[in-house]
Amino acid sequence: MYNLLVVDDEEIAIRGIVNGIDWSTLPIASIYTAIDAEEAQALLTAHTIHIMISDIDMPNQSGIELLEWANEHSPSSVTIFLTGHADFKYAQQAVQLDCFDYLLKPIDHNALKACVNEALEKARDLEQLAKIRGTYNLFYEQWSKQQPILIERFWQDIIHYRLSAASQQLNFSLQTYGLPLESDSLIRVVLISIEQWREEWSARDEEIMTYGIKNAAEEIVLQGESGHIVQDGSGILYAIFYSGVFDDKQGNNDLHARCKTFIDQCKTMLNCSLSCYISEAAEVKQLRTTIQTLLTLERSNVSNTCAIIMERDHTQKQGLNTLQQAPFADWALLLESGKQTELSLRIDECFDQMLELKVDYTHMASFYYGYMNMVFQWLNKKSVQMTDVFVHREWEVGENILKSLPRMRTWTQQLSQQITDYANQNGKDVSQVVEKVQRYMEEHMGEEFSREQAAESVYLNPAYLSRLFRRETGYSLTDYLVRMRIAKARIELEKTNNRISDVAINVGYSNFSHFSKLFKKTTGLTPQEYRKNFQDV
Repeated sequence: MYNLLVVDDEEIAIRGIVNGIDWSTLPIASIYTAIDAEEAQALLTAHTIHIMISDIDMPNQSGIELLEWANEHSPSSVTIFLTGHADFKYAQQAVQLDCFDYLLKPIDHNALKACVNEALEKARDLEQLAKIRGTYNLFYEQWSKQQPILIERFWQDIIHYRLSAASQQLNFSLQTYGLPLESDSLIRVVLISIEQWREEWSARDEEIMTYGIKNAAEEIVLQGESGHIVQDGSGILYAIFYSGVFDDKQGNNDLHARCKTFIDQCKTMLNCSLSCYISEAAEVKQLRTTIQTLLTLERSNVSNTCAIIMERDHTQKQGLNTLQQAPFADWALLLESGKQTELSLRIDECFDQMLELKVDYTHMASFYYGYMNMVFQWLNKKSVQMTDVFVHREWEVGENILKSLPRMRTWTQQLSQQITDYANQNGKDVSQVVEKVQRYMEEHMGEEFSREQAAESVYLNPAYLSRLFRRETGYSLTDYLVRMRIAKARIELEKTNNRISDVAINVGYSNFSHFSKLFKKTTGLTPQEYRKNFQDV
């Protein structure tokens, strides 16, 4: 039902419209009246008015001025003008202010009723539009609140090959998320690698503290610049600047100073050691390559902690005609985890680059031997015969394949698919690196654990080892060590009469209270309760 307002400075005119027309056949709920614009404004403010019938020539404020006010304060009201003056100026102003109709007095009541009926259709349309806008505004508000999370997920999807980095698709995605970038815009990335916590945190505690570091990076590293802090699923943080900022000596010094302040603050306030790896300016569509370069720098850094390492200081700028060696080590990890989709995208990127640079037969042969070396190492680690995976000896290539990039691409994709299919069908074991770390932890269980020493035993960067270990086992190094120590303590409590304090020391806990709390958290019982219930000596 709808509300009608009649505005006229002549009382007899109002009564004629209100009482002289049978409004019962129209969906009119209430009829309000006003003798001037001021009274009409009060009614428009107090009530929802769908149709307003107004005289134009009124004292103080005219109907034109009233409509102008209503358009601002009651935009869903539909106005019909009545006037005794056939003045073109009035009609022109009414049209400009989006008046629904302009009728001359004396007005035929049937004609006015028919006009109101038509105006009700517009009122219904406006009402529906208002509902749509209300729904849109609600969703937009919710989207705006979630936008930082959605943007972070967008960057994660780009980094992990879940979204295409082709220019057309990338530009569409950037526009969708409202980012001030195009595929060829310059960005700059700072990789933040958390190397060591000074406290022994559980996986959940590490996530909470990492969130604190993320906030600190936004405040200290970005410092209000256009950009985003992205937390990778493996625990790394990336500060992505939405412009090629700091790309000069003064700018580099400024960014270096920010990272130094950030590292010092995190060490003091958040009890952790971390390093920053700073990229050169690169196009958005080259983000994955930039990330891989920084990850290589981080993986190679096995000695410096709390360091600031700049790409330009550690890698020579490659010319346009220089081709990077295929990242077979990264491909091997993808084979290991059965991530065929991501591996396929990376293989295509590598061959696209080779095609663009028009590589020769020598490079093709080098790629073949490098790829097969990776495959042989994977099979050897798994103790799998070549013919178990490649029944038809698909690894053998003829001279023609080595002379054709498209055929070599197809061959590489085919072998990779067969390997990941085999891995998925026959289960995934942890890598030799993780096995060595697990043995190291078992052999040094009674000692204070050092992630740095564990990483040194397998010649890896500590932060990289932590991510690799979590990815392959599902546990952080700390959580895995706790499980291993508690498992050994349970055996000692079941099979020996050793004092509980000695059991704690044997599994690496010199603080008995700490051991007891961890034991109860893991088993639901104190060490004393567990021995009483399960000892079989």
